[in-house]
Amino acid sequence: RLKERFAQLEIVGEVRGVGLLGAIEFVADRQTKRRFDPQLKVGARISKAARDRGLIARAMPHGDILGFAPPLVVSESEIDEIVDLAYRATKQVMDELAKESRIP
Repeated sequence: RLKERFAQLEIVGEVRGVGLLGAIEFVADRQTKRRFDPQLKVGARISKAARDRGLIARAMPHGDILGFAPPLVVSESEIDEIVDLAYRATKQVMDELAKESRIP
């Protein structure tokens, strides 16, 4: 579901996962996979925006990557909610970056 929802976003370089573990990598340039300036802390900002919505998603320390590890008892409707909250958090930070002229 992460791939379905996030694949079209211009700041998403890759969506990956195995089983319930998932991750989204954010990049400044999708074509070249150029990363954001580390000072922008894009992954951490998206993690905070998700947390503000009640979703715990981990910003990985080695890049602008958001990681997911829901419990094994998660339901399909809860997965849908996780994906939706993460998407809204990502869109919020994309809007912020656009206002800061960090993405087109």
